Amino acid sequence: MAAEAATAEAPAPAPAVDDMPRYYPAPLTDAQWQRLGGRRVLVILGTAGRECVTFTRADKSAVYYVHPKNGAQQAPLAAVTAVHENSWECVEGRESTPSEWARVGAGVGIGFSAVGMLMGVLYDAGRAGKPDPSDHNIKHFMYAGLGLTTTLLGTPIVAIGGASTSRDLRVRGKIWARGLGYALYAGAAVFSMLWLIGQYGDKEPLRFVGITSLAGGLGLAGSAFMAVDALSSRAELKTLERQDTGQGRKTARRGQLHLGAGPSGQGFGVALGGRF
Repeated sequence: MAAEAATAEAPAPAPAVDDMPRYYPAPLTDAQWQRLGGRRVLVILGTAGRECVTFTRADKSAVYYVHPKNGAQQAPLAAVTAVHENSWECVEGRESTPSEWARVGAGVGIGFSAVGMLMGVLYDAGRAGKPDPSDHNIKHFMYAGLGLTTTLLGTPIVAIGGASTSRDLRVRGKIWARGLGYALYAGAAVFSMLWLIGQYGDKEPLRFVGITSLAGGLGLAGSAFMAVDALSSRAELKTLERQDTGQGRKTARRGQLHLGAGPSGQGFGVALGGRF
């Protein structure tokens, strides 16, 4: 009967006004709790867990919600450190938290760009003073297949890796570095296109020595600036995650204790914190 009463008090999910994510650090006001009534939200219970639930109500001691698998539940109000509305982690059908791979993307992308620049320099050096393409140390098709490909793929890989942090709209990154990265990559793409036109479109003025080195150098510089933005965005995301779990807040005064509890997976966790 108690379980049935708890389930009956859950209102039908209310339609969101828009799809914009909103972030509420604890403590939430009464107005904010009321606004979230009936909505699917991400409840962050300190370091104990992150649960996508349908929030029902809150009082002075507890929050009440409906878990999609475990049904009606409640957690101590003190255990809730943040609530996210319209979170990407709670997209219908998603089984796991969206991953961020900004650091991996930066490493792989810069590696690609470095190979592209190296191939461009070797290609230019190998054809200097050799008008006959058959005498070039690195043939056209070799540079087109490896050097051109890595030059044009490096910066986008870094950019996509950095964009994996944008699931949290509070992340801003380094806009100036991102802009420079795109501008330098555009230059690399232009010189790469000019090389293709010169070699395969039979345009002699575009066959000058140095064009592939320019393309590779611009591509590597673009990836480097894009990596500055990606890694800064990752650092911001990690800081925000610590704040959401309560780890980024001021340390409690000596002798002040905090007790928190909440569901963790299929169990229930209790934590005691403070300074002694």
